[in-house]
Amino acid sequence: MEMKPLEMTVLPDVVTEAENSCYPNAFALEVLKNSHLDNSPLSMDWHKRAQEELQEKAEWRDRDIQALRDLVVAEECLVCSISDEFLIKFLRAKKFDYEKSFKMVQRYCAMRSRSPQNFLKSLPSLAKDTMDCQLQNVLPHRDSLARRVFIFRVGKWNTVTTTPEEIFSSNFMCLELMAKEQKTQISGIVALIDMEGFGWDHIMQLTVEYIRNVVSLVQNSFPIRFREIHIINESYLFDVTYALVKPFLSEKIRNRISFHGSDFESLHRAISPAILPRDYGGDQQTFNNCQLKEALENLEDYFQELQGFGYTNNIVPSEVYEKETHPFPAFCLSGQLPE
Repeated sequence: MEMKPLEMTVLPDVVTEAENSCYPNAFALEVLKNSHLDNSPLSMDWHKRAQEELQEKAEWRDRDIQALRDLVVAEECLVCSISDEFLIKFLRAKKFDYEKSFKMVQRYCAMRSRSPQNFLKSLPSLAKDTMDCQLQNVLPHRDSLARRVFIFRVGKWNTVTTTPEEIFSSNFMCLELMAKEQKTQISGIVALIDMEGFGWDHIMQLTVEYIRNVVSLVQNSFPIRFREIHIINESYLFDVTYALVKPFLSEKIRNRISFHGSDFESLHRAISPAILPRDYGGDQQTFNNCQLKEALENLEDYFQELQGFGYTNNIVPSEVYEKETHPFPAFCLSGQLPE
């Protein structure tokens, strides 16, 4: 397959801000359909950032990957890739701590075995209807710290036509797309969660187990670093949901969540309007995820491969998950709380 050159430019409306940033590729435009294919060597600036933020050393990388590979191969019944490209994501997510990286690999694979219903539609060919709802997008420009910005418009979820499991699958694929980018593995991502339109019909779809699975994806089971999470347009109904979510969140993740209500000025202090769509008071075109859909469609074979990951016979070792508790153990808005 011919490798296309990475298209990366800085548009005129973000030139000034980019020049004022000390981070390489700040506010850079990176077209999604090409960026995940870019396997060219990282620049010296990115190597320096990886070493400072992740303790990554180029001269030790092969040794580190092999150390994680040995742990994965030794795990009985664990089925996943042992390629350098796959394993480096987990090492970077856990700052090259072998044991923590291996634990994340275990949890990443255990997700499929533990809750296979969440991955039934995790193929671009099966998720077209969900993606056509314009729920998710990955902004083409990186932010001031050269991080990807992921937008999820929860209130646009039509609970009549789309199940919570289909939402999980489509969000998972968006994360996978970003996690394939070397720069994003180093810089992490910023999530913008738009709660406008969120109502009781959405709340009634959520079980405690589903909430737990979503939180697990964010904080300890997926190889990407959520550097900031921004909640906008939240209403009193969001407080109900957050009361369920909060007990599952680590203190580190809780400290990374910011609430803005309908105050775009507050949001703009965190994410520059130069890269935001007009829907959020930004300078870019209105929300449209066509590029995201095209990029995902180009990864059909990759997602087909992921479908085979997990634990043989869905038997997950008990030590993979610590016992999880919740202050409302009997509370479940839909369905039954699992044993």
